[in-house]
Amino acid sequence: MGVEALSEAIQLVKEGKAPRIPQDDSQATYEPLCREQHGIIDWTKPAQEVYNLIRGTNPQPGASTTWRGQRLKIFDCQLIKSAPIGAPGDVTSVSEEGFVVACWDGSIMVKRVQPAGGGKITTAEFIKNANLKQGDRLG
Repeated sequence: MGVEALSEAIQLVKEGKAPRIPQDDSQATYEPLCREQHGIIDWTKPAQEVYNLIRGTNPQPGASTTWRGQRLKIFDCQLIKSAPIGAPGDVTSVSEEGFVVACWDGSIMVKRVQPAGGGKITTAEFIKNANLKQGDRLG
């Protein structure tokens, strides 16, 4: 049905017969700019919500959390839907692929970060340079 409706809509546009419904400007709103305060990660939220926040703020301004008292921005990640193996914010595993952080009902595999005062780097570089290890805590 969706394909048929789309085909019909395209045909109406081609023929110049598509209905034109003016927008009610009194109902219009503006979406504010996404700023750093909108991208603060709360690891106690559901993993899907944290995943969407990280994706939605990538590339600007980036989602942020803290690690060892410093801001850490997170850019690329992967959603892991299995039950977390730690408290929200706990780094539950570290590998060449990235590091996994527990959320309320799942986990996030972090793949690219930006440490305070630095540029964006892979998590492999961050793990090596910052000595991140399993059991560390974000947030």
